[in-house]
Amino acid sequence: MASNFVVQIFAENLTETFEHYKKAFNADILFEGKADNGDLIHLEMNIMGNRIALSPPLPCGNIKGNITVLCLKFQQKEALLTAYNILQEDGHSNGLSELPWSPLEGYVTDKYGVNWCIGL
Repeated sequence: MASNFVVQIFAENLTETFEHYKKAFNADILFEGKADNGDLIHLEMNIMGNRIALSPPLPCGNIKGNITVLCLKFQQKEALLTAYNILQEDGHSNGLSELPWSPLEGYVTDKYGVNWCIGL
């Protein structure tokens, strides 16, 4: 059975947010949805084989009780370090370290408030 699971990220500026993740993960656009006036209102991208959607914030405000961490496992240390360095710009992290299940892993909250767990 095919998976229809899509991770949704709410962002003020979809183009800026996509460019940030393109730089961090070499993401590419899978789909762009535009309003009748041509404004971008939905963007889906491929990050390491995962379909992730960007949409403007919901009119009801912040979503409460839903703290999510997106976990990505890299094959190459260099790609992990590139992503880590970009994600922590204007964000925060406690660093990368060796863990019992990973030779290198860490948590980063990026400048958009998205929580990432990245490791080898």
